[in-house]
Order: sequence, then C-alpha cells, then structure tokens
Amino acid sequence: MSSPSSSPIDPHSRPPALRRPGLSATFLLNARGHILGANLAAEAFCPGPLSAQIGQPFVTLFAFEVVSDDPELLDTQWEVLSATATEQRVPLCLRHEPDESPTEVRVELEEADGTDIAWLARLAIPPREPAASPAPAAAPNTPSPTAATTAPSASTDAPTAWPQLVQSDAAGFFDLNFAADETHYSPAWKRLLGYADADLANTYDTWLKLIHPDDSAAAPDQVGRHTRSDRRSFSVEFRMKHRRGHWVWINCVGVQIFAADGELQRVVGFHLDISERKEVEELGVIAEDRLDALCGDGELAVFDLDFAEGRAWTSPAWRALIGDPVEHPDIGVFTQHLTDCEGDLTHYLAHFGGDAPWGNGPATLRRSDRVDIPVALGLQRRVSRRGELLRVVGCVLPASSPHAQPPPRAGYSAVPFALPVPTPAEQEKLPGVLNALHEAVILTDAHGGITFMNTRAERFLGRPTAAVREHPLAEEFRLLNASDRQPATDSIELALEADGAPRLHTEHLLESEGQPPRAVAWTVRQLRGPDDRIGGLALVFRDPNEMSLTPEELIRANRFDSLGQLAGGIAHDFNNLLSTILGAISIAKDNRDYDKLSDAETACMTAKTLTRQLLSFAKGNPGGTYTVTRPADVLRDAVRVAAAGSPVTIHVELDERAGPIEVDRGQIIQVYQNLIINAMQAMADPSQGTIWIRCRTVTLAEGRVPPLAGGDYVQIEVQDNGAGIPEDKIDRIFEPFFTTKKTGTGLGLATVLSIIRKHGGQLGVDSTVGVGTSFTSFLPVTTKSLETGVRKAASLRYGTGRVLFMDDEKQLCDISKTMLEGLDYKVDLAHRGEDALALYRRYHAVNRPYDVVLLDLTIVGGMGGEETFKKLKEIDPDVRAIVSSGYDNDEMARQFLEMGFCGYLTKPYRIAELSKMLKTVLGG
Repeated sequence: MSSPSSSPIDPHSRPPALRRPGLSATFLLNARGHILGANLAAEAFCPGPLSAQIGQPFVTLFAFEVVSDDPELLDTQWEVLSATATEQRVPLCLRHEPDESPTEVRVELEEADGTDIAWLARLAIPPREPAASPAPAAAPNTPSPTAATTAPSASTDAPTAWPQLVQSDAAGFFDLNFAADETHYSPAWKRLLGYADADLANTYDTWLKLIHPDDSAAAPDQVGRHTRSDRRSFSVEFRMKHRRGHWVWINCVGVQIFAADGELQRVVGFHLDISERKEVEELGVIAEDRLDALCGDGELAVFDLDFAEGRAWTSPAWRALIGDPVEHPDIGVFTQHLTDCEGDLTHYLAHFGGDAPWGNGPATLRRSDRVDIPVALGLQRRVSRRGELLRVVGCVLPASSPHAQPPPRAGYSAVPFALPVPTPAEQEKLPGVLNALHEAVILTDAHGGITFMNTRAERFLGRPTAAVREHPLAEEFRLLNASDRQPATDSIELALEADGAPRLHTEHLLESEGQPPRAVAWTVRQLRGPDDRIGGLALVFRDPNEMSLTPEELIRANRFDSLGQLAGGIAHDFNNLLSTILGAISIAKDNRDYDKLSDAETACMTAKTLTRQLLSFAKGNPGGTYTVTRPADVLRDAVRVAAAGSPVTIHVELDERAGPIEVDRGQIIQVYQNLIINAMQAMADPSQGTIWIRCRTVTLAEGRVPPLAGGDYVQIEVQDNGAGIPEDKIDRIFEPFFTTKKTGTGLGLATVLSIIRKHGGQLGVDSTVGVGTSFTSFLPVTTKSLETGVRKAASLRYGTGRVLFMDDEKQLCDISKTMLEGLDYKVDLAHRGEDALALYRRYHAVNRPYDVVLLDLTIVGGMGGEETFKKLKEIDPDVRAIVSSGYDNDEMARQFLEMGFCGYLTKPYRIAELSKMLKTVLGG
C-alpha cells in the first residue's frame, strides 16, 4: 500500500457515477476499526484515492446522524457499528457534498483470524427497486422521521442507521429537539439506569431529575457556550441516579446544534456507563494519597528502580537525605549511594536480606557530599521467571543524624537478620509509617517490655498501647499450639535462636482476653544498636485468613503451577512431531521420495497450533475479552494440552449441538485443563486410568442447582476412575492452598471454582473412595449468535519490489531469501539491526528505498527488531515494516501494530503466508 498522502482530498475525485447498483467492495480493518487495505472496487466508495484512506477510521466514510472528527466520538461510533453490523446488514449513507446526491450502502462486518487484520468489512450498493413503495411505519421507540432528519446538513431522503443503532445495547442514544419540543431516549439509554422503556417519560425533565445535583452544569443545554459554528461537539462525564438508588457515572458524547442567532435548537448523542473506570480512577487517587502520606512531605525516603524500563524515581525525603534534587536519576547513580553493593547494584539488590521477594536490614548510604550514614533499608523486588531482576521498590530510615559518621560495619554484619534500634527522634516518626501497614507490629525494649504497637496490633489484641506499655511481650502475645491448644511459651525464644533467616510461623493460635483463640501468622527479629547489643524485638503478625489471593492472582498462580506439570507431556508431543518432520526430510533427502513432505508440513502446523495454545494458557487472556464459542472447541483445546504425553485413556463424548457459551476462552480452557490434570494425578496406575468427558445442553428448573436461575445451561462432566476423595476432605477441596498431594499448591480447584462462578456458572463434585470422582460444571447458554464462515486456503501471490530481511539465524535467512526470490522480489539480508540500518541508509540516500522490511524481534548480541524499527523511522518516517516473531500472541501483535508496524508474521510460516502478508502490506 502507498503511504497516506499529506495533500488534501478532493471530494469530487470519486465520481458518484462509479457507484453503480450491485457494486460491492471489501475493506481490511484492524482491531480499532482503522483501514489497513481494500480491493480495487473499494476506491469507488472513498472520497479520494484509496491510498489516502489507509490508517483512517472506517466510520469516516459514512454520514452519521452526528458528524465530527473528534477521536473519542469516532471510537464510539466504531464501537456501535461493530456491535450492530456483525448481526445484520446495516444501511448507511456515504458522506457526500451538499450538491451531491446521497449513496445508500449496506455494511456487514466479519471478524478475521489474523493478528493484524481483525475485521473484514463488506460494502454493497443495493439494487434499485422497480418502484417507490409507501414508507413503513416507524419502529417503536425510535425518533420520528422528522426528528431524525432535522439536523443541519442532514438530507431528508438519505437512509440512516438510526433505527438499527438506537436499538443496540452498545450505547444509550438520546435526541433532545428543543426547537420541535420533542425528546427521545433509546431503550438502551434507560436500561443503563435500570429502567424499562415504558418506565421513563421521554421529556427533558426526566434528564434533569436524574442528574446529580452537583453535576447539573454538565447537562446538554448547559455544556459550554456557543461561539461561531452552527454545531459543537462535546464529551462530558457526570452522575445519574440508578433506579436502585445508587449513582452511575456516565460519559456523554454528542453534538449541539444552534440556530443562526446562537439559540440551542437540538442535542443528539449517546451515553456510555463508565462506573467501573471511575472506580479504578478513585482507587488510583486513594493509592496516590497513601503514597503521599507516607513519603510525600514526610521523612520516609522511598525509591523505585525499574530495571526493565531503565527508569528510576525517588521521593522528596530521599532527595533531601541524599542531597540530590533529581526526581528521576539514572539507575547507575544508586551504585554510588548504596556503597555496600561494591559496584554490582543488581546482584546486591537481588540478594539483600535473603532471596525472598522482600528483604530488609542495615545498610550504609553515601550522600552526594560523600558522607556515609547508617540506615535501615527495606525493599520489595520483582523477578522474572528466568531470575532476572525487573523492579525494586525500597525505603530507607536513617539510623542516626544525616551528618553523623557511620559506625563500624562489622557490628552489623555479625547479625545479618537484625535491625538497628530506632533513635528517639526516629521513634516519633514510626507511628505514621507503621500504622499504614496491613501487618500488626509490636516493638519492645531490651528487656522485652512493650514500647509500641501500631493500630493493627491494637485492633488484633483488643487493647491500646497505653494499656500494655512496659508489659512483658510474652504476657500480651500468648501463643497456643494449634494441634493441642497447649501454651507455646518458648516459641518466641526458639524463633530468635534459630539459624538462618527468620521464617513465618503459622502453627500457633493467639489467645486474647475476652476472645476465643484465633489463627495467627507471625515472625520476630532482634533490634540491635551500633555496638551490636540487643536493644529490643520487632514482632510482626497478622490473621492468615487475610492472606488469600485475589481471583486474578489465584488464576495467575495456578496457571504457572500447571505449566510445570504439563511441561513433560508437552515435550513428549513435540518430540513426536519433530520425529515426523525429521523423518520426512531424511526420506526426501536420502531416497528422493518427496511424498512424506506433506506429513512434515502437517506436523509443523500442528506444532505451531500447540505452541499457540500453550502461550494462550501461560499468558491467559490479557484483555479479558469474552467471545461466543462452542463448548466442544474449548474441550478439544483443553484435552490437547492437558493430556500431552499421558498414558491415561480419555473418552470425549461431545454433543456438537450443545448451545454456544460466552466466555473468556483462555480461562475456561484452564478450568478443564485443571480438572483433567487432577483426574490424571488421582490415578495410582496412569496406564490403567480412564477419564470420561461429557458435554450436553440441559434445562435447569429454578432452584435445582443453587444459586443458578432456571434456564438453559451447558453441562460438562469430567469423571475419572481414580482413588476418590475421602469424606472428611471433600468439603475443603475448593479452599485455596488446601492440598492432599506432596508437591501440590492447592490452587487448582480453587481456581476452577473461581472462574466458573465468574462466568455465571456453578461447579459440583461427587466422589467415592476407590471408585473415582466426577466434577460437573454448568455454564449459561448465550443467546448471541455464533459467527461461522469458510475461508479460502492461502494461494501464492507474486509481486515486485525490494525487500530487506533481518534475522540472526543464517539458515532462516537463506530459506526466506529463496522464498522471496521465488515470489519475484529482490532481497537483501541483514543479520543484525546495525547491518539493516546501514543497508537502508545506503539505498534511501540514492532514492531507492526498500518497499518493505521484515525484522526479527530478538537478535542475539545485536540490535533487535523493535529498536531497529524506531531508528528506521528516524531515517524514513514512511518505512513499511513487518515484525517476525515466534510468539503467536494476539496481544503482542496488537502492541506492535499500534507502534507502527504494518504486519505481524508468526514463525514458522509457509511461502503462501509470506506472500499474503507482503501483498497485504504492499497493497496488493
């Protein structure tokens, strides 16, 4: 495709005569509804050259009721159109000049399977009708024909999509015609506030009664002031009262239409419910307030080192302590300030205070004036699965005056798991810091007398600090053994005497006055002064029931746990596929028998599919997108990965007529993979084990499976002939961290139940020891239609042009060059980003730029594809680049397309896929 033209578009460059009845065209769109390409016939539907439309929003081709170039309005129009045109053909009008007759078209959208091409849009001009027929009666709850066409520049005889869009649930439409004293709210507008269509009157007073009193200035007739234009678009946010009494946050997008004298005549637009976004914003504000309270103007010195992005941030207290006013210093500067790291900052932070995610202990901090001061350093680190340090957030409390000389470091190294004793000045600052923690904290003096408790500890023990001050710690923190409820009087002393890093104790109950014994998780450390003498104790504890994971954390943790269990079986399957590929190549090479090469190609595509399923399982669904799918397709994918390499026999009985379900596909696949893994692990002898998976549609009566409402559900049963679950444990199997396996984490069934309930379903279990276990899940059948289609196999598309191909794998470069030259392209090869930049500069300087560049993402020992692309954009802003990667992931593809790449090509690829990608990018 040609790059978008920067010259203005002549609206008459596409004669209406070319738009003959029966003409149809196809557009290729990305996920945001922007045009990526089209066939030749599409040019007749555009207001100018097709090349000028590349990258433009698809909705700009049409004359909507509200016409504006506001990006937020265009995004909302695309959201409405994509929700409507996938279920029916929507009638629209192409944009036209006032002296040009309108052209009616029919628009139909279909989701595509590609990573860059997300939608196929078909436009067709309907055949002319033989004779005019009487106008049909207006649909209920839609604006009158007059009201729908009174906007300035709206043609009275132009067809409109208003009747279809106004009935859609994608947004709530409204039309306030002050000139005609007519008001209309769509049914979806009223449903946003919990009302049926007949429950609210179509009057402007309805709006004024529902809007929050503090937000009345955001009413449509109050937003802004009219200046010179006859219309003004707006986007405001306000609250409206729901039928149940709570307030709903609304984003109102629309246009105001004015008369010549400046009087407001009409307002049209739509409402979107943004309550969830507002809640997230409010949580963000609260989190910022907490951070400001801790380290904004206080004495707590905080720093944040993001090694993945190469960024650093420091709090005002840190900058004051260090004597450096820079808020975002270079990460390397911390090597000078944390002198204990001895030049290796990454290794020091990765192991400070132990190898757990958190660590704390004494350290020495060097100010900018080269003065060293002793501090207490605490930090939280995030590490990748490969052990690389990604991020460190830490805080520092000075152990003495900033100008004091440091004490002998040997006094601290002798007790690696002790903390320095806070000075009196520091103790005044402690309440503000420790009261913000979720953990309960008790500090004592050298004799074990309590000197401080934070608010969590006071609430936990039911007593204020003043009532227990100087009381022995053992009297107020009374521990019992959870096993026999006998006093555990020596537990704290034994914990202090234990070798190694202090551990978290969970085997005790805490006895408090007036309260029954309750579970407690606790740890203790010594407080030591500069002279290495014990100055007290720091006891940290909390209720272990508050240490549960969120549903999202539960799903993530279980996903990685399951990956470890699946790794062996997946490796077995991959070895089988590689054996097929290698064997077929050997036969072709040694015996010149090429019949088996088709088997090798099939094995390659199977391996690619398995890789995609594995990545989808590992990453989940980042966007949380719910799609309509067949239950049978979900179960086949689940069995494919979960049963890899296992000798267990699996019988799958699927009713292909089972109703469709609307689910987060990645999470639902994880549900049945977990159930299959659990069933296989319950087998004493896997070679004799059998699993039955059954799927069918059932109609449940009200109350049959609490708490599900009556209706149609998909019932999926996973049954095994394993050991079964004892009666005394079956009630606990869905608890997080409960497990009967030596190597289990106890997350599998808790995750399954969480996901099923999140999808509006329910899960049950029936087990008999020695016979087996059966898990039965119910998921609601959706009324939404399942999109189906038949796609043509890719064919070779020859082309012309110059291609720059970059990859560090020499064999891949050679075979890709052969593919490209076989498609009639001229090819240059580069093995690193630096080589690719040199070649591009050379030919760009002589006005012979490459038509397209294919860049591998990861280059060992050199510049990768992403960085190379950014530098190519500096040389040539119009460079067209395709990213090539072994990661077959839609979210990653979307990120690179938004970055400016024209395509995303997944390895391995065949010559047909390569040719199709090049033709798409080059506009074939």
